[in-house]
Amino acid sequence: MAIRAALVFMLTIGIGSGVLAEAPRYLWAEIALPAEAVAGLAQRAAELGVPTAVWSDGALKVEGDLAEDALRAGGTYLYLDGQLFLLGVETPSERVTLRGDAAQAELVVWAADGLVPPSEAFFDLARALGLLAPGSTVSLRVRELPLKLPRVPEGMKLDPTLWALVGHPDWFGAARDFGLERRGLRVRVVAEATGALGEALEPYVLSSSGALMDLLIPIARLPELGQDPAVKTVRPPFTPYPAIGG
Repeated sequence: MAIRAALVFMLTIGIGSGVLAEAPRYLWAEIALPAEAVAGLAQRAAELGVPTAVWSDGALKVEGDLAEDALRAGGTYLYLDGQLFLLGVETPSERVTLRGDAAQAELVVWAADGLVPPSEAFFDLARALGLLAPGSTVSLRVRELPLKLPRVPEGMKLDPTLWALVGHPDWFGAARDFGLERRGLRVRVVAEATGALGEALEPYVLSSSGALMDLLIPIARLPELGQDPAVKTVRPPFTPYPAIGG
C-alpha cells in the first residue's frame, strides 16, 4: 500500500507539469447518513477509542494534544468540525475515507490490489460509529484522479487549485501538494468581495481589509463561498518570496 500511495501522490504533484501517465483510479460512493449520525459521533468515537481531532473555539484540538501527523499515524482517525466530519482508515492493504456532513457523505477507497471494495472491518467501524445504517447498501463507482486541474464551472468564482481541492479524493495530500495552508478540515483563502458575505460564511472570516477578506474555511464549504453573490474571486493567499540578495 505504501508503494501505491507514493505513486498516487507523485502523480498528484505532477498535475499541470506535463507529466504523462495513466490517471490513478479509485472507488467512490455517495452515502445517505442515518438521522442524528453526526450529533453523537464524538461520544461514540471516544467509546471506541478512535483518535479524534475537533475544531472548537477557533482552533483544532487533537486528542491527547498530539500533532496531526501523530493522530493519523495510528491508521484510524476522525475529524469533526461542526456538522462536518472525516473518518480515515489506513492499513497496508487499503486507505478508506468517509467524509461529509449531517445528511450525506462520500466514500473514497484506494486499495493496494486495485479496485477492491473496503474491508468488512471498515464497514463494522462505520456502523459502530453510527455512520452506516444496519443493512444499508453502498454502490461503488470507479473514478479517475485528473492529471491536470479540472475546469472551474461557470459561476464558481474559485481559483482552479481550490476547485481541484474540493473534488480531490485526498484533501490532506492535495492541500500539501498544492502548497495550501490547512488546519484540520479547513483551508486558508483570500476572497475579494463587493460587500458582506452570507451570514453562514461570516464566522470563517479571520480579518478583512477593504474588498479583501482572509478566511479559514472548511474545504467542503468552498463552493458555497465561491457562489456567494458578494464574492468576485477566491484564491489562496499569496506566498511572499525573499528579495534576491536579501
